[in-house]
Amino acid sequence: MFRSCLYLLLCLVFTVQADTVNYPAIDDPTDHRSTYAIALLELALKKAGSTATLQSTSSRVSRSRALYLLESGAELDVVWTMTTIEREKRYLPVRIPIYKGLGSYRLLLIRSEDQAKFSALEGETALKQLMMSQVHDWVDTEVLRHNKFKVLDASGYQTLFQMLLHKRVEAVPRSVLEITAEQQQFADQGLVIETDWLLHYPGAVYFFVSPKKPQLAQQIESGLRQSLKDGSFDLLFQKHFVSHLHKMKLSERKLAELENPFLPPETPLAESSLWYQPE
Repeated sequence: MFRSCLYLLLCLVFTVQADTVNYPAIDDPTDHRSTYAIALLELALKKAGSTATLQSTSSRVSRSRALYLLESGAELDVVWTMTTIEREKRYLPVRIPIYKGLGSYRLLLIRSEDQAKFSALEGETALKQLMMSQVHDWVDTEVLRHNKFKVLDASGYQTLFQMLLHKRVEAVPRSVLEITAEQQQFADQGLVIETDWLLHYPGAVYFFVSPKKPQLAQQIESGLRQSLKDGSFDLLFQKHFVSHLHKMKLSERKLAELENPFLPPETPLAESSLWYQPE
């Protein structure tokens, strides 16, 4: 009798764990980038016929810590982050860019009094002479350095803006997906979105799954493929991003096209339907 009860209890625990997909907690529940990623993950699982529920960690963890936890699969099952050759070796990539490549279009957050200086820059070479900042463990940091930009490491996300406010750097490159909300947060302190330049390099943010959970990776990919086919992926994307992208007039800016040596050769750049094209 005891053994039977113990067996049933173990089965129940396993079932609960199998029906929960753990992801890293987000900083701000109003952040549309993160709420979009969570909604897309929910959509993918639903399309794949999964009954799993999503569960965040109890507290926020850094990106490097999240990837460490993902490897064992003990606390995290899925993380969304920029792909690299190294990351695709260590984790299971779902090779569908969840932001359609928009994370690799970067605008500059600057101090308002410096706009004239940026507008007067004659070319990309001059832009590279200005000191910028990125967080030390971001892929973007190494991409900029590879392209000969001057980059000062920040210890964390919030430090980026303090370095700019205290004039330690002249610009902070930020994704077109996030810069508007960040500028609004610091508008009273004189930070603005630079009006002339657009940086771009090929890159993709994927859902990465623990190597211990290959079935979950297959479910997420199957669900994303189905949502692309029936249009629900694009509807969700448009709901979160398209309206404010039009206001940025990306196609009218001076484009600095950068190399990304960390981009895996398996990246589906040839599948045009997966990528956003600035209008």
